[in-house]
Amino acid sequence: MNLRLANPRDEFEVIERYILLLLGVTDRPIPSLLHLEKELFILSNFNPKLKRFLNFFKHYYGPYSDDVRDLIKDPMYLKNAWVVGEKIKITQKGKKLFNEIVNSFKSDINFRKLLAAMKLVREMYDKLSRDELLFLIYITYPEFREKSKVSEKLLAPREKKRLASALLKKGIITKKRYEEIVG
Repeated sequence: MNLRLANPRDEFEVIERYILLLLGVTDRPIPSLLHLEKELFILSNFNPKLKRFLNFFKHYYGPYSDDVRDLIKDPMYLKNAWVVGEKIKITQKGKKLFNEIVNSFKSDINFRKLLAAMKLVREMYDKLSRDELLFLIYITYPEFREKSKVSEKLLAPREKKRLASALLKKGIITKKRYEEIVG
């Protein structure tokens, strides 16, 4: 495998590693490419180091990254580490690479915090439908509504109430946040 752990060659290798870590942190596939992209976006907003490598811009379905889309479909460094279909699944090779990275950085407290954050994001956002996920993005990051094809529909009063109710039932938002949204 010969994964160069300490010194990645370029930002694309770093992005591929973040994708691999996000895939490997739980033992189930990511529901969709949209989920993977939005989960990386959410993580990048709380991790300055990650934000340096992941650039998102306003697009038809909220935050979008050409690099993430290109590298998930055609990785440059971590070939055959995942399979993209309806869901995105880590392969046996990917699991081995994931474990190599984790073992290499297991004494790094910041790395362990990153993995914990990734696991939390996966636990929360993997269970959301496409509309619930986009709705949550649009109410949390309103600047990404600008070029959206679906934000108007998702933020219409009846749909807003339905989606906010679904998020409340799933424990993603609090009753107070629900009231702020539908208020």
